Amino acid sequence: MNGTNSYDLSGWGVGAIVGVSLLGLAIWIIFLIAYIKIISKAGYSGWWVLIMFVPIVNVIMLLVFAYKEWPVQRELKELRAWADQIRRGPGPQQFGGGAPGGPQPGGPQNPYQQR
Repeated sequence: MNGTNSYDLSGWGVGAIVGVSLLGLAIWIIFLIAYIKIISKAGYSGWWVLIMFVPIVNVIMLLVFAYKEWPVQRELKELRAWADQIRRGPGPQQFGGGAPGGPQPGGPQNPYQQR
């Protein structure tokens, strides 16, 4: 022997590459699922996640998603406006006519109200 320990590490090299590759794939799948959930909760289709595989377009769409009003935000704004109008009560034009509990002209209609 020449004083150095020589071990055959070729098996470890392949095993390490496979292990790191599997770990990377698992992490990538976890992040892909997280992106799909975030996009879905924002009100968009989960299929938009596929745009991240298109170079340059993915950066543009990221900026569009970041700065555009999300469908969820638009719906929340509409519901808050509807709730504010309900809190204010009936307007002066509604005192003279109209059936009580029926749809009132000029205001948002409650889709869950029984007729």
